[in-house]
Order: sequence, then structure tokens, then C-alpha cells
Amino acid sequence: MSRPAPRRWLAWGCGWILFGLIPSPLVAQEPDRARAATEAASQASEADRLFKLGEFAAALPLYRAEHASRATTGDLRYEAYALRAIGICQAELGDDTAAVDSWRQAHTLDLKRDDPGYAGYDDFLIAQAEARLGRAEAAIQTLDRALPRLTGAADRDHEIDARLVLTRLLVGTGRADQARGHATRALELARQLNDDWRVADSLASSGQVEGALGKPDVALDQFTQAQQAFERQGRAADAAWMETTSASALVPLDKPDQALARFEQAAKLHKHLEDGGSTSEDLAAVAGLHLEAGRLVPALTAAQEAVDQARDADDRAREVEALVRLAQVQGAKNEWLKAAATLDEAVILGRQVARDDPPEQIRILLTAAATDARAGLTNRTDERIKTAERLADEAKSSELKRIVANTAQSLRPTIDPTRQEQTPAPPIPPR
Repeated sequence: MSRPAPRRWLAWGCGWILFGLIPSPLVAQEPDRARAATEAASQASEADRLFKLGEFAAALPLYRAEHASRATTGDLRYEAYALRAIGICQAELGDDTAAVDSWRQAHTLDLKRDDPGYAGYDDFLIAQAEARLGRAEAAIQTLDRALPRLTGAADRDHEIDARLVLTRLLVGTGRADQARGHATRALELARQLNDDWRVADSLASSGQVEGALGKPDVALDQFTQAQQAFERQGRAADAAWMETTSASALVPLDKPDQALARFEQAAKLHKHLEDGGSTSEDLAAVAGLHLEAGRLVPALTAAQEAVDQARDADDRAREVEALVRLAQVQGAKNEWLKAAATLDEAVILGRQVARDDPPEQIRILLTAAATDARAGLTNRTDERIKTAERLADEAKSSELKRIVANTAQSLRPTIDPTRQEQTPAPPIPPR
């Protein structure tokens, strides 16, 4: 149920960028610096206007020009401001690597002028970009460095934000026990500041921690509180997300009917928001619950719609998961050739979306291999196993090698070398 963290740094950081760029008047004896300061103010004003409109591509060269002008004046504070703005524009335009470089330059300037609060905020921005780039460990280390600086800063809301991001990263990397303290502190601080917005976010993160620690009842209570807060604040997307997470918390509580109702409601909410990827995730869960209860007709309907929703949204990662679910339902109907064809699509798509994630590729391959074996496609079963073995070897993971070996061993009795290969059903055509 992982869901990516919202980009809140614009809201958190815009005030600093947009309302602090007019320099102090320079003395008349320094005409070059005075001219540079005037140019910088003009460049900043137009860049800020475009920034507010979301025209980041147009704002970026102006912020770069402002940065050059600020460097001439020798004002490190405003030079760092410009670099932060440059980084945000770059991140919004999809270049997190360049954004990190800009923020690191700002970080150097903020340390040089002895401003730990801004240096901590620079690290916070860097950590979020590192997380988006898939460098979770680097992001965690950066946030660990940022927190002492943010704790001593005047704007304590940034400490809350950093702790919440750190909480999500720790939970996502299997360290929920380490995350609990950060989630608790974020909630305490948000309540001290009477910041209802961040209280809701902190409750949601605390719920994720408790769920990961095997306390779904506590998680459900916190998700419910968070959802109610999101609804009061008009945050429809966050409220819909809480509907999904609440449904997930009900599953280990052995309340499948309640979980099913909430997953179905979440699907409706996400569909209304035109969030096809999240709708697909909800529907795949609906299909799974129907499947567990032996209701194959509604399971098949939900699984197929999950695939359609993901395709329409061009959400390939969720399309893979929906295809796997669809194949499970087809297998339960003893339609093994159809299931094999469906999983063949998942394997092909998985190579694209999980290129740098060998465990995920191996999971999909082994699922497909088992289904191919049931369908009598022995040659393709062997091919899947060999590919999985190669990926495990390349990853140099003894655990992955063990999983692949155990799966291969379990499939050997199902492979009959005298059985004639069957022709699989054609794959589902792309929409």
C-alpha cells in the first residue's frame, strides 16, 4: 500500500523563496553591485510570478540569472535562495539529479553563513529527491543529518515534515520500529503548533507504522482519525487514500466483508478523482477478497477492470499487479492457458517497470513459471526458471537464489517431458 509521498516542499518552501528576494539597498559608492542587485530583484520578481503560475520551465532561466546577479553582490543569503528556487524548478521538471546539485550548493552557502535552519531545510529537499531517485538509504542518512538542525530552527513545521518523510522511508525499508519515535514526535509537535494539516498527516504516518508493527487495530483507529481530518480539510485525495489503508488494516483483523466494502468505496472515490492507478489497486484488492471467498464471477470482473484502469492511467507498475491478480482468478477457474498468457504480459511489462528491482522481476517470473507448468508449457517454465536464476546470480543474493531453487524444485514434479506443448491464448490486446 505504499503510496508515494506528496510533494509538499513547494508549500513548505515557497514562502522563503517567493517573499524574501528583495535585497537591502547598496551604497552609492558601489555602482556595479547596486546595478547587480537591481537586476537580481527584477529577475526574481518575474521568476516568482511565473513560479506561482506553475510555469517552472520559464521561471528556471530567470532564477539562474538571478543567481548570477546575487553572486556578484556577494549576498550569500539571497544567492542560496535563488539556488533553492532553481532546484525546485528542476525537480518539478523531472530532473531530481540536477535539483540535488542545486540544493547542495545552497546547503554549502547556508553553512558558510552559519544558518543551520536553512541548511537543514536544504538537506530535507535533498532527501526527498534522493528518495524519488530510489536512493532510500542516502535519503535516510541525509534526514538524520538534517533533523538536529531543523530541531533548533525557528520554523518547527519543517522538523515535522522531515520526521514524516523519514517515517515513510523507514517503514518502506522494514524498520518500522525505528520509525515509531519519529511519527510520535511529529504528531506531538503538530499538536503543539495547532497545525491541523500536519496532525492529519502525522496520524496517517503513525497508522502505517503500527500496521507494519503488526497492530492493525491501532492502525485502523489512526487511519480513521486521519481520514476524518482529511475530509474536514477538503483533502479528497488523501481521504480516499485513507479509505484504502483502512480497508487494508481490516484484512488482518479477519473482517473481510468490512474490508471489501471499504475497498469498493475507495475504488469509487479514486475513480471520481480520475486516479486510475489507485482505482486499479483498490479493484485488485476487491478481486482478491472475492477470490478468497470463492466468488469467481465478481473476482474476474474486478480483476479485469483493475487491468483496464491501470492501462488507461498508463500506470505500468499497477498494471503488472492487476495482471497477476487476473491470472490468479483465471487459474482458479482452471483456465490455465489464459492465465499463462496474462502472466506473459506481466513478465514483459515487469522487465520495464522493475528493471532495477531483481526481487520484483523474480517474483513475477516465478509466478509465471508456476502457471506455465500448470498450463503444460514446460519449455517456457524452464526458460522462466533460468532467467530467474540468472537475475539472482547477478544480484549476488543468497536469499533470492534459495527462493528460485526451492521454486524450481517444487515445479519439477509438475513438468511432464512427454506432454505436448499447448498453444497459449493470445495476450490481452493493449488499449
